[in-house]
Amino acid sequence: MSKESSTETERVMVDIETLGLEPGSAILSLGAVTFSENGLGDEFYRVISLESCQEAGLKIDADTLEWWLSQDDAVTGILTGGDPLDDVLRAFHSWFPTDAEVWANSPSFDCEHLETAFSAVGMTEPWQFRDERDVRTLRSLPCAAEVEMDGDEHDALDDAKYQARIVSETLRSLHTDAGVTEG
Repeated sequence: MSKESSTETERVMVDIETLGLEPGSAILSLGAVTFSENGLGDEFYRVISLESCQEAGLKIDADTLEWWLSQDDAVTGILTGGDPLDDVLRAFHSWFPTDAEVWANSPSFDCEHLETAFSAVGMTEPWQFRDERDVRTLRSLPCAAEVEMDGDEHDALDDAKYQARIVSETLRSLHTDAGVTEG
């Protein structure tokens, strides 16, 4: 019997925007949403101060910064202001459900960047490595749901919600086809 058939699995979709491709890069924003086969739930979104990222030892890649500066005004606002990195990560850690799966469009990007940031401020991430799940893998399957993007690309919360809707609808379809329901 699957885990889903007896109790609803806690799932969180995360998305970050960064100033570099390598772990240890400054994180501009963190968006997350809880979700299940039945849709989206609680949201978390914070913009992070670049100064606080640098103070924690996170780096800014000049090419990535240049790319951000060439984007639409709708998303470049995250380059200024924001809350201290340690405050955002502490709030996210408190918000994150216990024993939840963490989904990302690439855990090797989002989760690794977040793990490095947590470490930089003396904290640990609120998930276990075995609970990381990859949206790209699911999207490559023939049964993956087709979902339209709502909101702005490169907005961490909009991206997280879009990705969560893809996974939610795909899981619902798979479980319906298999005769399994959550809850």
